[in-house]
Amino acid sequence: MKNTFILLLMFVLISFDGISQKVEGISIMDAVVLKEGMEEKYIEVEEFWSKIHEELIKEGKKVDWSIWKRLPGEPVSIDSKPADFFIFNNFESIEQMQANNDIDYVAIAQKVHGISKKKATKMIESSSDPRETTRSYTLSILSRAMAQDLKIEKGTIASIALMQQKNDDYESFEIEVFKNQFQKRIDAGAHNFWGFTRVENRSENAYNQFTHICFNINGEKEYNGKDDFKTQKLVELGMKSRDMIPNPGSMECVFVKQ
Repeated sequence: MKNTFILLLMFVLISFDGISQKVEGISIMDAVVLKEGMEEKYIEVEEFWSKIHEELIKEGKKVDWSIWKRLPGEPVSIDSKPADFFIFNNFESIEQMQANNDIDYVAIAQKVHGISKKKATKMIESSSDPRETTRSYTLSILSRAMAQDLKIEKGTIASIALMQQKNDDYESFEIEVFKNQFQKRIDAGAHNFWGFTRVENRSENAYNQFTHICFNINGEKEYNGKDDFKTQKLVELGMKSRDMIPNPGSMECVFVKQ
């Protein structure tokens, strides 16, 4: 498992080489497909890892870690199975992410679980056993809007919007037009979170039908606001700057450490 994570970090570092645009953070998203009948075992494995990630957050090695269970939606591809779970490891910078390269996970497992080196090694090396495959994506977090009292916790539901960029103006439309639309909804209590990310790189087995991913968390209130003529026209132009894959589904938080 440790070797797998180191290889993933190398994959991420290469993918970010040459990026000049300022980003708000970096996220490694793993889309996990489980072997049949292995969900209970997988949850046990992530229970074990949750304490390790909690310690890493305390040590300032990452911002947060969370796992989300995929809820029903249209499969993104007919060629492979949709993910059962999504894992997010979020970092505030490339430098913080690089610090993970030298982590001794066995030692941390011994510390947080109070177990022997032999048992810790065995648990870590067998961590991937419940998985059939993992599709990895390196995401740069380009922009976010969120409610001041937002708290991600077990049971939180988020939707996923997969976007394919069509022209060079797309990112500007998201950040300068669509973000403001979501901020209005947030201010009215109708929305809690909007996040806009760009896929910088992906594993060979990952889906390639999209260039960007938006994440949304709805609020409890209704939004009755109306846009002026100028905003309506900007939204129309923005919609033409990307294609959106219909109904890729939602996900429910099952683990979170912040």
